[in-house]
Amino acid sequence: MSVGILIDFDDTLVQTTLYFEMAREKYARYMVKLGFPLEEVLDVLDRADIENVHKYGGFLKECFPYAMAQTYDHFCNIKKIKASDDARRKVEDMGWWVFDQPPVLIPGVGEALEELSADYPLYLATKGDPSVQLERVTRSGLTPFFEKIYVLKEKTHREYAEIAGAHMLIPGSSWVVGNSIKSDINPGLKAGFNCIYIPNQYTWHHEMEEPLGGHHTLETISGVPSLVRGS
Repeated sequence: MSVGILIDFDDTLVQTTLYFEMAREKYARYMVKLGFPLEEVLDVLDRADIENVHKYGGFLKECFPYAMAQTYDHFCNIKKIKASDDARRKVEDMGWWVFDQPPVLIPGVGEALEELSADYPLYLATKGDPSVQLERVTRSGLTPFFEKIYVLKEKTHREYAEIAGAHMLIPGSSWVVGNSIKSDINPGLKAGFNCIYIPNQYTWHHEMEEPLGGHHTLETISGVPSLVRGS
């Protein structure tokens, strides 16, 4: 049995939700110009995005751009306006734009991973569209730090327990590090891990959840090595 560290990718190691927010804001401005109400547009967009996640069985890249087109169609129907193919393509492209952005490391990530990987096996635990996530991890340059990369459909205590079992990790002596209470911290705690929560101001609201408690909180990932070593 050994000690290891499971680390989240999006908004823990690289900025991700920031780009979704940028696309969302651009979309909202465009929809308002078309005469649609701002708050209602954003509410319908969020609901359509979540419904697509359930419909397609996970966080596939189609979910967000399709939600933008679906929301446009929804308000055209309400206003009894003929939907424009050009406008539909334009709003959908705003969603696809997110996936063209290069992964940008959050400050301190490279140094922290280099320090941690010298003493512990690291495992990347992310969720989303496997082809998208694996490409983004590769482009980030972080692959060499990790013993194994997991792209999960969901992140619950069961997935964390399975990873622990696959690598003979002792959960009570191992760690989960992430920015999401819902997908990182609470499941990690349920699986018996020590958990480090690193808040990110751009965390998707769908990832919000009441914490179970008993986790550590750090402002940046730079403090993780000293916390793990001192435990």
